[in-house]
Amino acid sequence: MMARNQPSAWSLKMVAPLEPGIVCRDIGIMLQFYEGLLGFEVVADAKATQEMSARFGASPDGYRIVRLQTPYGERVKLVQTDGRIVDSPTPQWVFQRRGLAYLTFIVPNINEVFAHMRQNNAKLVSPEPIEVRPGFRALFVADPEGNFIEFVEYADLGAYRPDLILSAT
Repeated sequence: MMARNQPSAWSLKMVAPLEPGIVCRDIGIMLQFYEGLLGFEVVADAKATQEMSARFGASPDGYRIVRLQTPYGERVKLVQTDGRIVDSPTPQWVFQRRGLAYLTFIVPNINEVFAHMRQNNAKLVSPEPIEVRPGFRALFVADPEGNFIEFVEYADLGAYRPDLILSAT
């Protein structure tokens, strides 16, 4: 393992923001949440053949993939295979899930997000926005298939992500 402050000999270079993918059982219901409730925009909707899907290592069957863009520019991909999927158990607590456990969206007004989620009967994991530490409030909800979503508000975004503040000027 490399020391934390030591520069790496190699670093991944990216040309676009990270795009997480969510494999789902019912893409229609998931679209109602991500497009309808969160307001993400569908930017692509494609099908993959069984042959390509198997060759790619994604699924022995074909699949449908819908790309949604957030207002900030990231994309979330919803994928539904044409075949069988294996359910992962949904734990009671977010941090009981091993591996990729949740997506985080940094928002300017968490109270507004909370009111919108509650008004639209989203599954609240947190009873209300919680001040995790001074200047940092967070809220967990679950999408219709049990994937955890975290909404975070920072009193001072520049202290948390000075790179965002510097690049905006």
